[in-house]
Amino acid sequence: MQPWRLSDVTLGDTQHLSYEVAVLPVGATEAHGLHLPYGTDTIQVEAVAERACELAADRGAKVLLLPAIPYGVNENTLGFPWTMSLKPTTLFTLIGDIVDSVEEHAIPKFVLLNGHGGNEFKPLLRELFRQVSAQVFLVDWWTVAPEAHRATFVNQGEHADEMETSMLLHLRPDLVHLERAGTGTTNPPRFEAMREGWAWIARPWHLLTEDSGVGDPSLSSAEKGAAFLEAVAEKLCSFLVALSETKVDGTFPY
Repeated sequence: MQPWRLSDVTLGDTQHLSYEVAVLPVGATEAHGLHLPYGTDTIQVEAVAERACELAADRGAKVLLLPAIPYGVNENTLGFPWTMSLKPTTLFTLIGDIVDSVEEHAIPKFVLLNGHGGNEFKPLLRELFRQVSAQVFLVDWWTVAPEAHRATFVNQGEHADEMETSMLLHLRPDLVHLERAGTGTTNPPRFEAMREGWAWIARPWHLLTEDSGVGDPSLSSAEKGAAFLEAVAEKLCSFLVALSETKVDGTFPY
């Protein structure tokens, strides 16, 4: 039993435990190239959350890891079979209810640990700002250690790429079929405004990509995945420890 993992503890345990920070991982269920499982985003975000909470708890942080949400916003990627999607409003309502529950149990800080690029939560945090007293933070886990990302991976991609494939080779090699992987090439947009990045569209993934992959995974390795996971978990751990130790006062978090 890990006292920092809600799925492990009992009602009897909770009578002797208190928490300062709740961590909610949110993933997705979607096609990840021809070689990675549909649960890739959830597997990754759960692993990052587990390792970071383990390290933080070992350093005295009062953290509580909540069970992960395995569904995300995939309205524009449903062109690939068996991808599952929640509408943004549905996901916002679900997370808002969880924040309400955390607040009911007097946990003052909440970290929303996002594991899927299609989950855009800044509007939710703005909406919750005046509705809850809990301090809600958003972390996109893959952005935590950019220096480690640049140092570890040769081919920079976005989806089922070298980074994600390396992570899964480390975490669940039994689910990876690297021999099936494509090159991760994409179709360029017709419009210069889109190519320059100042005109945006919810990209229809089945038109953007050949097999849902974006980025070349050919140089992936389990060793790269392990190193990157540890780099991210260490930085996230430091944040959780500081968050746990910092009192919420009239000027928090400044």
